[in-house]
Amino acid sequence: MRFQLLDILKENPTVMLLCVSTALLTSGQGMVAPILPLYADSLGVSAATVGLVISVFGLARFMTNIPTAVLAQRYGRRMPLVIGPFIAAFGNGMAGIVSSLELLMLFRFIAGIGSATFITGAVIFIGDISTISNRGRMMSVYQSSFILGISSGPVFGGLIAELFGLRAPFLAVGALSIMSGVWAFFKVPETLKPEQVNIEKSGKNNEAIVESGSKYSLVFSRGFILIALVFMITFFTRAGAQFTLLPLMASKDLGLSPGQIGAIFTIPPIIAFLMLPLAGSVSDKYGRKKTIVPGLLIVSMSLFLLGSNLSLILFIVGMSLYGFGSGIEGPTPVAYVADISPKNLQGIAQGIVRSAADFALLVAPPLMGFVADVFSSSTAVIANAVAVGVLGVVFLFFAKETAGIHSKTESREET
Repeated sequence: MRFQLLDILKENPTVMLLCVSTALLTSGQGMVAPILPLYADSLGVSAATVGLVISVFGLARFMTNIPTAVLAQRYGRRMPLVIGPFIAAFGNGMAGIVSSLELLMLFRFIAGIGSATFITGAVIFIGDISTISNRGRMMSVYQSSFILGISSGPVFGGLIAELFGLRAPFLAVGALSIMSGVWAFFKVPETLKPEQVNIEKSGKNNEAIVESGSKYSLVFSRGFILIALVFMITFFTRAGAQFTLLPLMASKDLGLSPGQIGAIFTIPPIIAFLMLPLAGSVSDKYGRKKTIVPGLLIVSMSLFLLGSNLSLILFIVGMSLYGFGSGIEGPTPVAYVADISPKNLQGIAQGIVRSAADFALLVAPPLMGFVADVFSSSTAVIANAVAVGVLGVVFLFFAKETAGIHSKTESREET
């Protein structure tokens, strides 16, 4: 299937303006990802404390998503898109010059606030400028810029650290974040329409896809709960299996070196990146469930394979399959949330599901680690596989389709 990128850009070139700002910010985040543990370790802290330094970034995201969404819904999307990068610049820049653990954690927390502020605003922005007929492809374009930035960052971050020391990448991230904020200020337009603000203030809403227009009817609707669970299991798997247990299994069970593990772990994001155009096109034409459900089931299959008695070949195949499933699922869950949310509740809806995902990101590593300690790493990964597979089946039978040739919701959105 041909991905009509040029057609999407012709329909709304504004998405590319956002993508530039996104790539600048996420490339900075990617720069410090492999450097942060080494930097924290250079301060003379334990391995457990290094993990705490890393997790405080996720804690900030969890606490920031919903407040940002509320503010964006009331005061506009440009606010988080401009302010977020400058907050991130301050946090990352200061993190590069501190000499104590406490200050490092404080400024990493501030950097997390900036990151969450921008990304929450960006997702709402895409929801504003897209329709049900092109939202999957529009989200794919945005997601591609996100992955491109965060995947290219580690290469440059490692090179800068080797040439100028472990502190230098944080200062470079600060500079890139400032560039992102400046670009957003001058190039990215406001997409919140005045009538949406008036609807929010008056409490009236005629655009809801759910039975009632209230926040509560949306949040407690079956579709919203199911898609929130999809967000949670996706991030849980990423943090608990992909980034916690699987590297340990590769090292201990297969005897792979850090360099070999790093090389293998670049396979999933590359495959996912290549699958994004297809995922966006399929979800727009045939429906969101046509990518969400296969994506979940393929990820489940990959985890079953990775949790079995491994050989190097099977490990590589499993990681490749994981990337394929992740890419098929792609940006569709975000599009699904936008589909089922009334225009005046877009911000709050996206903020809630992002916070649910970040909560899963926080609890997954210790929970999966506990299961691995009590039973085994293989048992924990296979249990994760079961949970993903069950949710895929549940979503297939109980979630409503919101887009594609079998959906009637687009006409409802446009009325």
